[in-house]
Parts: sequence; structure tokens; C-alpha cells
Amino acid sequence: MDTYVNFSCELRIIQARNVEFIKSTKNLFARIYLPIGNNKRIQLNSKNVSTKLGSFWDESFNLDCSCPQEFLENLNQQSLVLELRQKKMWGSQLIGKGEIPWKVILQSQNMELKKWLKMDLKSGSDSKEVMLTTPEVEVEIKVRVSSDAEVEMQSKRRFNNWNECGCKNGHDHNAWCNAEDCDMFALGAALEAF
Repeated sequence: MDTYVNFSCELRIIQARNVEFIKSTKNLFARIYLPIGNNKRIQLNSKNVSTKLGSFWDESFNLDCSCPQEFLENLNQQSLVLELRQKKMWGSQLIGKGEIPWKVILQSQNMELKKWLKMDLKSGSDSKEVMLTTPEVEVEIKVRVSSDAEVEMQSKRRFNNWNECGCKNGHDHNAWCNAEDCDMFALGAALEAF
């Protein structure tokens, strides 16, 4: 039987700097790739910002899910990928790309990391200005991992009884979904926020 853990990740895209060289100044955004297991990943896009207005997003993404312990072990082998992109009439153009190994995030103090991530510029760029300045994106990541037993203990503290919602009628708060449904609901709700 697999051991499951509850995995919570808050990723905040704060701002960009050294992006003045980008020709079209209104359509800059960040794209994040998060692994979800089985060599699959989800893609999240931030809102567009203007380089003339300081390239300030201050935008957060949250992901909460229940996953097998082996997911965390595999996560240590992967990286969080962040791309700086420019929106075009048909799609978008890659400006630069940066990666943070998940191992660094998971081994950081309190599993929290805030840093300026340097973007490796797209190859083939012939702009001399690009050579002088490297775009960077400031990110903050907070990860929380807890076992099912820890979550159950927290819930017991919150509710009078694990099977009661805490109201005077004593509703069964798990009656409407099983464990797989709850996992899918949490992932769906997290994705809807994006």
C-alpha cells in the first residue's frame, strides 16, 4: 500500500528586471512548468505586464494535492522551470528561461525560497543590449508536506469528531467524495485559479 502525503506549493512571481531591451513593452508574461508525475507537467501563465511600468506581477499560484510518497522522491530529480515570454499575435515568443532544482527548494530552510532567477536568453539573439543585461525574475516558493496522519490529527482538532463538520447538525463532511474525488477536486480547484 502506497504512503500518501499532502503536498502544498505556493509560487509567487514578484517582478522582472533588466527587460528594457524587449521591443514590444506591453506583453511580457511568465510561464511556469510544474511536474505532476509520470513525466507530465502543468503549465501556468501569469498575467501580462508592461516593461515600461516596472514589470511587476506580484501574482501567486497555489497547488494542493495528495500524492504518493514516491512523487516527492521523484520531484527531487526535477526542476521548476520558469520562462519569460512575450505575447505575440499568434502565440508567444520565448525571451529567456531559468530553472530551480526542486532539491534546492525542498532542502531550503522551512522549504521556503525567495530569489532572483537569471534567465538564460534565447539563442540566436543578435541584440548587443541583450548581451549587456541578463533578465531576471524574482520568485518566492513555499512548500508544505504533511502525512495523512498529520492532516487527520489537525482535522480532529478542528472538528469534534472526524466524521462531523463541526456544525450542530453533525454532517458527514466526507459523504460527498471519496479520496480520489477529493484529490481531483483539489487539483481542479487549483487549476481553475489559473
